[in-house]
Amino acid sequence: MKVGTFFSGVGSPEQALNNLGIPHEIEFACDIDKYAKETYLKNFNPKNFYTDITTLKMQDLASVDLLVFGFPCQAFSMAGKRKGFDDTRGTLFYDALRYLIEHRPRYFIAENVRGLLSHDNGKTFQTIIDCLAKTTNYQMSLMPFDNLGYHIHYKVLNTKDYGIPQNRERIFIVGIRDDKDNTFTFPREVFLNLKLKDLLEVKVDNKYFLSEKMIKGIQNSNFRERQPMDITKLSKCLKIGGDVPCFDVKGLQRLDDLKYKISEIKIPSATKCGYEVAKEGDSIRLSHLNSKTGRGRVGTEQSQALCTGGDMHTLIGSKIRRLTPIECERLQGFPDNFTEGVSDTQRYKQMGNTITVNVIQAILKTLIK
Repeated sequence: MKVGTFFSGVGSPEQALNNLGIPHEIEFACDIDKYAKETYLKNFNPKNFYTDITTLKMQDLASVDLLVFGFPCQAFSMAGKRKGFDDTRGTLFYDALRYLIEHRPRYFIAENVRGLLSHDNGKTFQTIIDCLAKTTNYQMSLMPFDNLGYHIHYKVLNTKDYGIPQNRERIFIVGIRDDKDNTFTFPREVFLNLKLKDLLEVKVDNKYFLSEKMIKGIQNSNFRERQPMDITKLSKCLKIGGDVPCFDVKGLQRLDDLKYKISEIKIPSATKCGYEVAKEGDSIRLSHLNSKTGRGRVGTEQSQALCTGGDMHTLIGSKIRRLTPIECERLQGFPDNFTEGVSDTQRYKQMGNTITVNVIQAILKTLIK
C-alpha cells in the first residue's frame, strides 16, 4: 500500500500502520514545522518530505492508495456560501483537496476538532463534506468534472473509547472512492481498563515540579480575572488517598494554602446537579471552577485533552507537577521517547497537535481490507 500524509506532524497514521503490521510505502509526508519534521524523520523514512503544502504542484506528487490529513481549520470565513470548491479556496483544506482532485486515492482520512461541526452553524462542515463527495463545480476552469466521487463516512471519536485515558474528541471523515467497495463502519468503542495514574512515570525529574516561587506566584494571581476560589464553600470531603488528579495549572486561583490536603476538597461537576465527589484518578481543570460554562468539569480517571502548551499537571500528595513528555506520549499512544531529541516545549507541542495513534489505528484496521 502506498501512503501519503499532509499536515503530517510526527506521524500518527504511520505509527498506526506499523503497529498493525500493514505493509506500506510512505510516498510523501508534509509539515511546515521544522521540529515536527525532525521527529518524523527520526522515526520514519518517507520517499519525499515536503514543507509548504501551498506551494506544491499536486500533479508532481506520487499517487497513493491512502491519504491522511489533519487539516487546520483557519480562514473558513468564505465557507458555507454553498459555492462548492470555490468556498474553500484560501484554506489549507483546499490544498489537500487539490491532491484529491488530481490523484483520487482509493481512501482518505481527514481529522479535525469537534468544533468544526458547529462552525458557521454547520455550514462550513457541510461545504467540506460536499467538496469531498459530490459537490457541483462552479469553477469549471478549476476542475474539469462535476464531482470527486467518494462515499463519505464521518463520526466524532473520543480517545478514551479506544484504550487511552484521555478525554479527546475529534471528528474523523473517511472517504472511499465510489468505484471500490465502500462499505465501512466506524470501530466500536472498547472498555477503558487504564486510568491516568497507570500511565504516570514512577521517577520524575524535579524540573517538572513547581517551585515554591511559582506556587506563590499562582497564589497571588487571579487567572482571567475570576474570583478567588473559596475551598471552604465546597461541600463534603473527597476521601481518596494516592490520588493523581490532572488539571491545567494556569487556572489555579488564589488559595490561602496550596499545601492543602486533597481529602478536604470536593470538585464541582459539569452537570446542573451542583457538586459531585471526584474519584481517584480524576482529571481536574481548576480553571473551570468559576466558569459559567465549565463548572469545574471533572474527568473520570482520565486526562483532559492534551494541548500544545504542556499545561497539564497532576497532584502528587501536596506537590504539583507537570505531566512529563513521556506521559504525554503514552496519552497519545506513542512509544516512550518517541519525540526525544527536541526540547520539552516542542515535545509538548507535538503531542498536543497529533492524532491519537490508537484512534487512527482502530479506523485503519476496519478500513484496510
